[in-house]
Amino acid sequence: MSYCINPKCPQRQQPDGLEQCAACGTDLVVGDRYRLLRPLRELDDWSAADIFEVADRDAFKVMKVLKQPKLRPPFEREAQTLQRLHHPGIPEIEPDGYFIVTTATGQSLACLVMEKIEGLTLEQWLDKHGPADQTQVQAWLRQACEILGLVHQSELFHRDIKLSNLMLRPNGQLALIDFGTVRQMSNTYLAKVGGQREVTSIVSPGYTPLEQINGKAVPQSDFYALGRSLVHLLTGQHPVDLETDEATGALIWRESAPQVDRWFAELIDDLMAPFPGQRPLNAQEIVRRLDAKPVKPSSNPDQIWVQALIGFNIALLLLHGLLGWRWVQTRSEPPRSPSIEQL
Repeated sequence: MSYCINPKCPQRQQPDGLEQCAACGTDLVVGDRYRLLRPLRELDDWSAADIFEVADRDAFKVMKVLKQPKLRPPFEREAQTLQRLHHPGIPEIEPDGYFIVTTATGQSLACLVMEKIEGLTLEQWLDKHGPADQTQVQAWLRQACEILGLVHQSELFHRDIKLSNLMLRPNGQLALIDFGTVRQMSNTYLAKVGGQREVTSIVSPGYTPLEQINGKAVPQSDFYALGRSLVHLLTGQHPVDLETDEATGALIWRESAPQVDRWFAELIDDLMAPFPGQRPLNAQEIVRRLDAKPVKPSSNPDQIWVQALIGFNIALLLLHGLLGWRWVQTRSEPPRSPSIEQL
């Protein structure tokens, strides 16, 4: 079976072998190259874009089809972003991966074809495995920082980090997807924010910081959403289901993840600080704090015994040195004169 790209088609699912839709006449081989195999989410009139798995000769890819012309600028921005960012944690898009097609009914559709990333989203991983341990979450945080470091250095920020937008490849590589909300830190954007002009806000309940809800997102807004994602992984609870401190607005989550070391919990809380200036300055600072984690005493009994023996020997050496010094000091003292009482 294949699907018709025309959102107004009365019968979008079509039998194999056809070159044109039997219901509306739209070409089923999109751009003379791609055949739509199946929708990756429910097809409805309310969503701004349809997403399909497509066949590109012998390869399988993902195609996003924008249905609302007014949203074309951010859609084009997503295409331009993916075309210039090359990293295993970011979906690849070919130079000709963005194009416009026209349906048989005259509707113009913007299409974006990108690499199909195999694996699970971290939301799916959590549903399957339950809360993650600290070691695993630290590894994912390190990978996420590498990806965000590249994005932010390109003067971009994602604006919609959450578990459903973080995918885990079969080889363990984390990938950040859905760059449809990406924003460039341009002079135009800064002028809009500074002048209180309207900036489109992207809101994912439980993940989005207040400044972004108010249309004033900055790169550190991604860190807030990333911190909330880590809490979701460690506790198994969505951030909207956790309580917040009424005085500070801080998320109350540590009791739900008692396995987390204090230093790591403090790092996560800093990522979720209420004000952007209280969060880490950049992704490199987050990695530096991961590298600077306190070293725990060994829990290996043999190593503990060796460390105790070494400490005991050091103590003996110090004691021996102190006694030797006292002996030398005593021998070097001049003889005392007898006192009057002794006389």
